[in-house]
Amino acid sequence: MRNMQMQERDATMAYVIEKAHTYDPDPSHSEHVTALALALFEELRILHSYGSSERRLLEIAGRLHDIGWSRAVTGKHHKHTLDMIQELDIPGLTKQEQLICALIARYHTKALPDMLKHGQFASLDPNRRELVEWLAGLLRVADGLDCSHTSRVKTISCEVDARTIKISLEVAGNCQMEIEKARQKEGLLLSKTGREITYHC
Repeated sequence: MRNMQMQERDATMAYVIEKAHTYDPDPSHSEHVTALALALFEELRILHSYGSSERRLLEIAGRLHDIGWSRAVTGKHHKHTLDMIQELDIPGLTKQEQLICALIARYHTKALPDMLKHGQFASLDPNRRELVEWLAGLLRVADGLDCSHTSRVKTISCEVDARTIKISLEVAGNCQMEIEKARQKEGLLLSKTGREITYHC
């Protein structure tokens, strides 16, 4: 059974990576953002309590979050990403899981999840909406931390207490632009954690 699960996961990620390299103009950026988002996921597990299946959804959404640039002509790539992920036939995912991945990727930038304005988000049950918000919040901060597409922020570690999350960054060079962008995009994660977020190089 374990071997079958590993083979299924390998087939899923191989398909996702293939599509990312087909449609994403800068797949190395998406790979790095995914690595940062997964690091945040692990470091903040004490707050969200999600496990390996949710981590996999974040990984898929992260790798595919910029594929909408292959269709975008007006800057609304996140909406194209939403559509494109749902159009894929990702092995090993249910349609509900695929929608969750699509929504996480859709919310990596621009508007936040909105029950009144976004029908697909509203169609999820409360637990799945909570999951989308958490994982999109992680992805938004990770995307901000590679806004220059230069992998300047190498790794992340976090210290969590009752009031704050201290995010320590291992960097190569000046990372003030990345920190400022992460601050601009941290609102969703702030609302989920209920804690102030600080960044330290």
